[in-house]
Amino acid sequence: MLLINFKTYKESTGARAVTLANNVFELSKEYGIPVVVCPNMLDLKDIARIYPGGVWAQHVDHEERGRATGWVPMELVKESGATGLVINHSEHKLSHEELGKVVEKARVFDLKTLIFTDSLEESVRVSAFTPDWIGYEPPELVASKDTSVARSKPEIIEKVVQAVPNIPILVGAGVKDGEDVRVSLKLGARGIGVASGVVLASDQKAAIRELLEGWR
Repeated sequence: MLLINFKTYKESTGARAVTLANNVFELSKEYGIPVVVCPNMLDLKDIARIYPGGVWAQHVDHEERGRATGWVPMELVKESGATGLVINHSEHKLSHEELGKVVEKARVFDLKTLIFTDSLEESVRVSAFTPDWIGYEPPELVASKDTSVARSKPEIIEKVVQAVPNIPILVGAGVKDGEDVRVSLKLGARGIGVASGVVLASDQKAAIRELLEGWR
């Protein structure tokens, strides 16, 4: 699985988010690789309407709908068309207790869960919640323009995979090309996460194609 986090870059919001999602779907079909997109919360409903692949929310809170000003209740995320959740990203961390509540509630709403982690130890801790995916990203490499986790810390990918054998591991942080994908998959990763490598590319479609080539 390839997961593309749109974040809130101007290159991946509003009408540009729709264009990006359409390009993702076209290439996902061509390569036969499932690609999950993670649009920002304001674009979520619009993308869910036009993207038949997985559409996962960038964040969710465990608060109930109603008196929850400023929070993102899971009920609204589900009603907006999301099929999964990305939680605990290095840019939006949750407490261990909150993570457990979110994963438990997500099962009620039939939403897939991916918990991001920044260390081997955190990966092992959150595995107790049995999310659908664990996404390992060294925070110092997130949005890196120079290197990737696959090139600078390949040994930790293998260690995380071995430490959490029953949950598929997605790796990200600085992933830019097919070689990063090939190395990560060879080390046991089951998924790849990207954001700026696609969103900020001068040719987004070419960047997606280059990543998908890593599965060939």
